[in-house]
Amino acid sequence: MIFLGTYNHTVDTKNRLTLPSKFIEKLSNEIFISKGFDGCLEIRTEKEYKEYVDQLLTHPNTGSNARQVQRVFLGNSYKVEIDSTKRVLIPANLKEKANIDKDVFIIGVGSRIEIWDKDTYAKYANEAESKYESAAEALSNENK
Repeated sequence: MIFLGTYNHTVDTKNRLTLPSKFIEKLSNEIFISKGFDGCLEIRTEKEYKEYVDQLLTHPNTGSNARQVQRVFLGNSYKVEIDSTKRVLIPANLKEKANIDKDVFIIGVGSRIEIWDKDTYAKYANEAESKYESAAEALSNENK
């Protein structure tokens, strides 16, 4: 399942977010929302979430990096339902961690969906796009 594109949406006063219809078509009624990287939140299907967690848990908790990532990720993950009007409730602590107020960008990133505060994403995207070609080149060199 591949999620693509960038969509501008708003979070209502009750912390509910309507997801793009192109994404809703690919999701079941229950999804997982978690703290992501670079200041965003992530949504995964149950299958993708379980695969990601299984991968995280392959690292023994005797290592401090493994414990840290496992605690932060799993401690900031929630199973949520998509309601009949195609909205998802963003847990208040995750909304705060991502500095989300009202306006957001919802971005399809392959196997996951990211939710970004509009201003945070604008700053991130400006910097990321300026490094896009050098990052792509570095990735291709890793595979040699």
